[in-house]
Formats: sequence, C-alpha cells, structure tokens
Amino acid sequence: MLSDNEHIEGLFPEAAQSWDLNRLYADLQTASGKEIKPVEKACLRGLLCRYRPGQLAFKLTWTSGALRVELNKGLYRSLEAIADQPVNTLRWEKVPEWLEAKGYKTAQRQSDRRLHSPSNTQTIPAANLADWGEAPNIQTFYGRVDELAKLEKWIVRDRCHLLAICGMGGIGKTALAVKLVENIQSQFDCFIWRSLRSAQPTAQLIADLLQFLNHSQHTGCSTSDLLEVLRQKRCLVVLDDFEATLQDGELVGAYRQGCEDHAELLQRVGSERHQSSLILIGREQPKEISMHQGEDQPIRYYKVNGLQRQGAFELLRARGFTGTENGLEALVQQYRGNPSALRIVSGTIQELFNGNVSEFLKQTALALGDVLRTLLYQQFERLSQLEKDVLYWLAIKHRPVSLSSLRSEMNLRASGSELIDALESLRWRSLIEKVSEQGEVMFLLEPVVLKYVNRQFVDEVSKEIIAIATQQNLKSIDLLQSHVLVEDRAPDSIRAMQIRLVLKPIKDKLAKAIAQNNIELEFLRERLASQYQGQPTEIESYREANLALIGLWW
Repeated sequence: MLSDNEHIEGLFPEAAQSWDLNRLYADLQTASGKEIKPVEKACLRGLLCRYRPGQLAFKLTWTSGALRVELNKGLYRSLEAIADQPVNTLRWEKVPEWLEAKGYKTAQRQSDRRLHSPSNTQTIPAANLADWGEAPNIQTFYGRVDELAKLEKWIVRDRCHLLAICGMGGIGKTALAVKLVENIQSQFDCFIWRSLRSAQPTAQLIADLLQFLNHSQHTGCSTSDLLEVLRQKRCLVVLDDFEATLQDGELVGAYRQGCEDHAELLQRVGSERHQSSLILIGREQPKEISMHQGEDQPIRYYKVNGLQRQGAFELLRARGFTGTENGLEALVQQYRGNPSALRIVSGTIQELFNGNVSEFLKQTALALGDVLRTLLYQQFERLSQLEKDVLYWLAIKHRPVSLSSLRSEMNLRASGSELIDALESLRWRSLIEKVSEQGEVMFLLEPVVLKYVNRQFVDEVSKEIIAIATQQNLKSIDLLQSHVLVEDRAPDSIRAMQIRLVLKPIKDKLAKAIAQNNIELEFLRERLASQYQGQPTEIESYREANLALIGLWW
C-alpha cells in the first residue's frame, strides 16, 4: 500500500511531459526561501494540467477550505514571485499562462496533439475535449458553497440526466453553472456549452452538438442520433438562455416556431437510458421539467435565489465595504441577496453617500440600475396579459395575498382555473414567491420585482389618463377599470404606501401633462362624466373610484 507521500508524489505525472518541473521546483524554493512541500508540488502539477483547486482537494483527500489556506500562504505567493506578478492577484486558471510566458513549458502535450489528430479522437482526455462556446469567464464568485455541493452530487453521484437551473434575470444562474461545470468537467469524456439566445431550431441545435460530441464524423441530426452518442460516451451538455426557445406573450411552456421538438429532446434525454447529463439554464422552467422532476428522479430542478449572508458580505467587501458598516445587514435583506442588485447599489452608496449604508437606506427607496431594469423588462415583456394583471395586483397589495382574495378582487377577468394557471406560470418564471400564513398559501413579490412592477403599473395607468387628457381617447381606460389604486379597507400603513407609491406619481404625471397641453381640467371632468356616468360595465369596475382619487370624478 502506498504511503501518503508516495500517493501525493504519484499524482498528475503528465505535467512532466510539457513542463520543466525540476527548474520550477528550484525557482519556487528560491522565491519562498524554504523547501517546497510534496503537497505543493502535487498542486502545482495539477494546476499545470488545468485541474481546479476543488478537484485537487478531492485527489489529495483534503477539504477544499484547508487546501485553500495551505496554497494561499505558500505556493500561490511563490508563483506570483517567479511570474513577476503583484501579490494576491493569482487565479488558478492563469498559472499555466504565467509560467509558459516565463519559459517553463518545454513541449506541446501529447494529449494536445491527439486532440487535433483525427485518427486518435477516441483517446482524448476528458480535460481537453471541451467547447465552452459563449460561456462567460467568471472572474469573481461569492458564496453558494452548499448549492454547488448539492448540484455536483446530483450530476456526479446521482447521475442526473436532465437538470434545469432557473431563476430571475441577474440572480447568478449562469455564474453558478460555470462554477459547477469547472468542478465536474473532469468526470466526463466531453463537454459542450451552447447559448440558445438565437432560438436555434431543434434540428440545427442537435447538428451543432453532434458535430462536436461525435468528433465531426458524419451523423444525422435527430434526437435519436444525439441519444446514441449520449449512450456511447459520458457527455456534459449545457444549454444557456433556454427561455429564448419559448413563446412570449403566453403562459410558460409553449415553444417558438421551429423549437417545438425541444420538448421531445428534453423528454427523451430525461427518461431514456444513457450515461450523460444535460443542464438547462434559464429564467423559465420548461414544463417537461416541472411535470417530471423530483429528488428520486433523473430529472431535477434547482431554483437560484439570492446570496446567503456570507456570500453577500463577500461581494460587498469586494466592492469596498469592510463588512462592519451599520445597515449592511439590512441592505442585504432589502435586496434579498440579489447579486446584480447589490453590485449596482453598492456603487451608488460609494459614489453618492460616501459609503454610508445607513444614510442610503434612510434617504432612498429601493434602487434599480439600468442593467437590472433591462433584465426585468425583458422578462416582463414575455408575460401574458393575465400574468401582468396578477403582478400588478400583487404590487398594489404590497403584502402576501391569498388565491381567494386575488380571485375576488380581480372580479370576472379570469376564471379560477385560469388564475391558478397564471400563478403557476409566474412561479415557473421565478417572478413570484409563495409563503404559508396560518395554513393558507399566500403569494407575494420579492422587493426587486415589486419595485419594477409598481413602476410599470404607474407608467401604464398614467399613459391611459394622459391619453384621455391629450387625445380625448375615452376608450383607453383599461387598468383604471380593472385595478384599484388605493384600497378602501386596507390597513392604514398599506393605504399610506399605496398613496405614496401609486396615486401620487400618477397625479404628478397627469398634472404635468395638463400643464404642458393647456388642458382645462373642468372640461376633462365633464367629458368623462358624460361618457361614463350611469353607464353599466361588463364587470365590476374600479373606474369611477380611481378617477375620483385622481381628481377627474366627482
């Protein structure tokens, strides 16, 4: 049986084929002023072979945390020294590049030559047969240790066939997937990453995948052809931006023209026998996932939420905070750990509030940057009108709402089954949250989504009113009929919030339009009264109450 040192010294021998290891060991010893440990030599060899630190820890039977500490206090600093790089700037994937620039690489690796030799494609090592496509280069990554461990277990140990990683825009889905792939890539014969942003037709997508996975050999472009390759070898396939293949303006689940066969692809990859894994990344959960996923099934679903406290604090420290500022905990909670939101707002706090978090929280409402607003706009525009109506009601309510309450206040605009379908669709899009209060299921919006939807509602209602005022278009009233602006029976605190966040901005926009267009307010009231007074509506309407609140009705 090998001793620990013999085991360590036998790891990653392939590094010697391409690197002058003896010279490297000697120069590292000179830089550090002490003898290089066997574990440091093994880690160096592994890094030169492009293994991740997590994979090194597994091979060495160390914990990832302990190995990180060991490398940070020794090998990493010595590598920076011999590569003439600033202290504390080392990233593990840069080590081969740095050392090659300093002349430590001796020859092209045999595996690299095999990679380009058509006659030897079957012997390509797993680490080399990879196509990262449009996957982003993730420079920084915070927290999500438990999430990564769970997803890695699903893929590596449980042999999950189909995994959907979903969440709202900007929440960190793609970054999480990149780190997951970096951790597990060595477990597969080949790996390919593709973005579906252009909504490739199914046959075209499969042909693209097979061209790489089957080493450019002549093949078909059907789902059956792909499954045959997934059976022959262990492949890891990642498809990002999956929501681009789904139809917008409808409930979740309908595919765009040309992408309809994606449904068969997912169903068969999830249910048939093979040794590969397909990972989907998107803002919406495909119904093929939702119908069949489960902890005991080869189809799994993972919803990405905001960062936990530790990860959020790591992000904020990297943005210039010490982690001890007053209000930092409240800031993380207010934005629910949303990494995009925290990056945006941290810049605002540093630039406009001199880093004073408490002052920012005191002076401003929830802030949305252009990037996050664009992401939410893209997702909002994909919704059906009923889904938008539901979101508007949840934003107005500003508190958890039960299905029965929502149903009664939406009047006859949707049947009970249609409303349930819309709520389910919104959950699959990661746009609403579900909680339980006293045994009853309640629905609500997280703060970032609430802020955006409230703004959309105010803008749309204001457009209706301004169209009445400037174009005398009395047919423009829609949301004014279907949604209440301020609830009569709501708690005082909620009413005050509705007045401040909904009614006042609408009245301000109307006043501006009236002033700019020299409109007689009394004349406008008379026109509205003559049009609507005593006129029945198909549904119970909030029109007159809303117009009265705005000042356009007696």
